[in-house]
Amino acid sequence: MFAHNNSLVLRMAIVDNISRIKPAGHLAGEKLLETRQETPQAAEMAKLISRSQSGSLEAFEKLYDLFKHKVYGLAFNLTRDHQTAEDLTQDVFLKVFSSIRSVDRPELFPAWVYRIALNTCYSYLRREKVYDIKLEMMAPDDEGQADSTFDSRHDDLARAVSEAVARLPERLRTVFLLHEVDGLTHEEIAETLGCRVGTSKSQLFKARMKLRKILKKQQLLKGAGR
Repeated sequence: MFAHNNSLVLRMAIVDNISRIKPAGHLAGEKLLETRQETPQAAEMAKLISRSQSGSLEAFEKLYDLFKHKVYGLAFNLTRDHQTAEDLTQDVFLKVFSSIRSVDRPELFPAWVYRIALNTCYSYLRREKVYDIKLEMMAPDDEGQADSTFDSRHDDLARAVSEAVARLPERLRTVFLLHEVDGLTHEEIAETLGCRVGTSKSQLFKARMKLRKILKKQQLLKGAGR
């Protein structure tokens, strides 16, 4: 009854909060490494979760404030659309809200939120069949045009990196974003994705190597041509 009675209030609060989030440019590539935020101490996190489970909208809003930018940034990086990212962020927190009573290990709450966010985003991409289309749009038409796709000036480097990240295979891109953008440890990524720590490390390494290859091809890194 708690979730049902307050879902409309929560939806309105989430929409109001999302409307005050800064544009996602700095979350989505222009400043790839500036989305990291400090998480609260475990005891404070546990209290907020416990109060949310007891029906406190104020406590849930605090949890929302802690994670909204990260979820929004992740959604934008995966969908490449600001409005879609806002809608998905709202959907994610409605799911978190409706299921928060199932949380019995507060230390795993961040990983749980990320898992919901990833599942929500990928479900959207599959449902709308936009994943392959967006990748195709970002890819150069042919090898002869590849070198002119990106501007090598410093102001455009971050944008080029963001587009290169979007071209990574789904699993590699996910690990890269969680580690490099959101600052998750390999242990947290493993918990979020249900994989081994070694797998997370291996996929991050592969993602970095593929990015390096893409950027070298665009002559944005020294050593292009090798």
